[in-house]
Amino acid sequence: MPRWLSPDSPWQLALGFTLWSLWFVGVYGGVSVACAARWAADARGPWNGVNGALIAGTLATLVLLLLAARRCLRHARVLRGLDPAGPRRPARPADAVGQAEADDPPPGEVPESAFAQRRERRRFIALMAALLHGLAAASTVFVALPLLRLPPCL
Repeated sequence: MPRWLSPDSPWQLALGFTLWSLWFVGVYGGVSVACAARWAADARGPWNGVNGALIAGTLATLVLLLLAARRCLRHARVLRGLDPAGPRRPARPADAVGQAEADDPPPGEVPESAFAQRRERRRFIALMAALLHGLAAASTVFVALPLLRLPPCL
């Protein structure tokens, strides 16, 4: 699998709404072509071949977006549970305990190790990608609702 398809790739942040925009152009372009070609001229209600094809494309897009959101969310959960091989900071000698306490980061601060910072960055991207994929899926449902109630050509 290419790296840009990884759940923690920054490309994931744009992938969901890119897929949504392709679906959006396809739906409205498809309705325009169908109406111009008079494929649905005699359609009086929403249940016809044109709307059926558009609803099928909508369901396929919705499934892809929800699967992508699930995959990114699972990856973020895996990264949350991932722990480097040892504690955050190495153990300090007994004579440096006072100094070590002064050097400790405040509670809740991101650990200083490069591994931990990279892991948190990857987790953040995966979580944001899951959120954006979910928003794109919700947008797909919202925009597709007229397909269930209106004929394609008014």
